[in-house]
Amino acid sequence: MSIKTLKAQITQLQAQIWRNSQYLRHTQKQLALIYRATPATGHRSRQQLRALRVAINRDSRALEALNQSLRAAIDNQASPQIQEILTRRYIGDEPFAAIAAAMDYDLRWVYRLHARGLAAEKKITR
Repeated sequence: MSIKTLKAQITQLQAQIWRNSQYLRHTQKQLALIYRATPATGHRSRQQLRALRVAINRDSRALEALNQSLRAAIDNQASPQIQEILTRRYIGDEPFAAIAAAMDYDLRWVYRLHARGLAAEKKITR
């Protein structure tokens, strides 16, 4: 799987975990309010809470596996400069301009090294 694909999936899972966590908090508040209501309503809310916790745990494990795959793909790069650029870009979420400034490189050179790293990564996965 490519580095960009891994990063996209990581971002998607992070958003999904955040949404589920927000929904879990909301449902917990609602359950506290309706706990005195009918037993069936409380039961449905508790089932929903359990399902949300399971989904959050499943997504968290998948997120960790994707993060490990991303780190492994970056660590497989031959050049330490390319590794640093890919790490800053895909793990640190830094913009290319900030990477160029931090590494004291020209922005165009960072773009070239980034492209080389992605091209080399495609060759490795084939």
